[in-house]
Amino acid sequence: MLELLEPIAIFTHVARAGSFSAAARRLGISKSKVSTQVADLEHRLGVQLIQRTTRSLSLTEAGHLLYLQGEELLRDAEQAIASVHNLNDATRGVLKVGISQSFGAMHIIPALPSFMAKHPELELQVSLLDHKVDVVSEGLDLLLTMSEQLPLGMVARPLMKCQFLLVASPDYIAKHGEPSRPEQLVDHNCLVYQGEWHEHSMWQFKKGDDYCEIGVSGNFRVDNAPALKSAAISGLGVVYLASYLMEDEIAKGTLVPLLKDWQLTHHLPLQAVYPRRKHLAPKVSAFIEFIKDHIGNPPYWDIPYAELFSER
Repeated sequence: MLELLEPIAIFTHVARAGSFSAAARRLGISKSKVSTQVADLEHRLGVQLIQRTTRSLSLTEAGHLLYLQGEELLRDAEQAIASVHNLNDATRGVLKVGISQSFGAMHIIPALPSFMAKHPELELQVSLLDHKVDVVSEGLDLLLTMSEQLPLGMVARPLMKCQFLLVASPDYIAKHGEPSRPEQLVDHNCLVYQGEWHEHSMWQFKKGDDYCEIGVSGNFRVDNAPALKSAAISGLGVVYLASYLMEDEIAKGTLVPLLKDWQLTHHLPLQAVYPRRKHLAPKVSAFIEFIKDHIGNPPYWDIPYAELFSER
């Protein structure tokens, strides 16, 4: 068993890097040693792990399975080392974080210098993502996501609930009127988020005991939430928009809240997603706590709209 740990680790680096040469450079060993160790591992296990061509390599089904387990093995080893290093509560090493693209760019990236100043021995690697994420295969320690499609086998820790606003531009309202009930949205041009895995065309509303879900349609669909806001500002239609996307548009009057006596009840929590482990690495825990403190409760961007979010 012990004699397999090194070749499994080397194979995992090959799978990560996508080539023997890149893995050898990352590990600081020769390409021939990498190739020999992987070949020996295949021989010992009695299965082919990698399909090789002159220009590329790909994992077999067995190789993909071993790669996932190898990632877990390396992460556990890194966590064990980090636990020893962090006996003095210092946070060091490399932290790989994936963040939902629009949310990360607006609210997380600007705060990271403060986090780095608190943890100068930590190297932070951030990916702004807008696709369905495999935390393990993409080598992430942590994913901050508002996706409704969460990875399987992960811990999902809710950090806050995303609120929504129904808005349109003054020009649109002047031309098409303002709805007084959710049902009237079927007569309006509604701007819809349509991603690879999700289409948000059913809009939910609540007022006291009255609840309704309205199927909306329009002539503009896009897989980028900030683009929806831009389209609404330009007067294209009505949008059911996450509040974190709002800056000063309402204060300036470029967007106007609609159906203010109704609550928008679509549920979209921000969640910290990470592999299930017995002990959470200190660097991951530190980042999560920093983000919670940075966002606040309620989130700082929701404070101007507290009246709109109150129970009605």
